[in-house]
Amino acid sequence: MDKQITEPEFLSFCETATPIEVVEKLTNHNIRGLENIALRSISTRNKLPANVVNLLVAYFYDHYGNQVYNRNDLARLYDYWGSKDVRTMAKAVEMVQQEDIEEVLKTLK
Repeated sequence: MDKQITEPEFLSFCETATPIEVVEKLTNHNIRGLENIALRSISTRNKLPANVVNLLVAYFYDHYGNQVYNRNDLARLYDYWGSKDVRTMAKAVEMVQQEDIEEVLKTLK
């Protein structure tokens, strides 16, 4: 994980950004169809606050940006965070710092 996504400046960005803006920032504006599909898969879910979703997206793309990944993994991670009742940025930062994204996704498949 890149330390950048848990720094105060980036967390502040997550408060007002859209998920696509977060992905653009982390992929240097290299948005592919795969990103659009993955973001669409979480766009209608309302389990998490918008700022938490942005940090979740940052966490995911910090690891998988510019790689090929399973398009359902972002939705799996979203549901996992929903099941863990991640409702605040503090809890989201805790999840980012304590969880290994690959291990989490491996257990969810």
